[in-house]
Amino acid sequence: MKAAHYLPLFTVFLVTACGPQPSEGTGSSAESVQATVEKPAVETVEGVTTVRIDGNDRMQFTLTEFTVKAGDTVRIIFENKGRMPKTAMGHNVVVLKKGVDANAYAGKAALARDTDFIPASEADSVIAHTKLLGPEESDTIEFTAPEPGDYVYLCSFPAHCFAGMRGIMTVKE
Repeated sequence: MKAAHYLPLFTVFLVTACGPQPSEGTGSSAESVQATVEKPAVETVEGVTTVRIDGNDRMQFTLTEFTVKAGDTVRIIFENKGRMPKTAMGHNVVVLKKGVDANAYAGKAALARDTDFIPASEADSVIAHTKLLGPEESDTIEFTAPEPGDYVYLCSFPAHCFAGMRGIMTVKE
């Protein structure tokens, strides 16, 4: 008989314990929406184009093409979102000069372990490059956008360029 008295309480307990849970955090819904809004991958403000690129353990860039205006400042913010150690899956961004053979550069870079895969013999082929990054590290580089044309950027860690970790920066007049 006493069990009949506890059945409604047990039912309420199950519904509240197993029902939908409130989202984490104590902020208002407006705060939650604002916190999840990401900055655009490419944004130009007063002659400075900021480009956000991430790399990951699948040997991919999150951005494989972007356009800038000749003469503007280009700021690339690069972050390695991977989890694997830098010695196994380090990433960088190397922006090559117009007409440089990306595959030839990547082949030489693979042999330049002592200089973080940036071969000194190819310094004249590079516009700018980030540091080689491990997991959750970031680096920012700035340079002036060169003359109009297409410029390859790549990760120079061995085999990453060949696996598809490359993109095109298009410079317009």
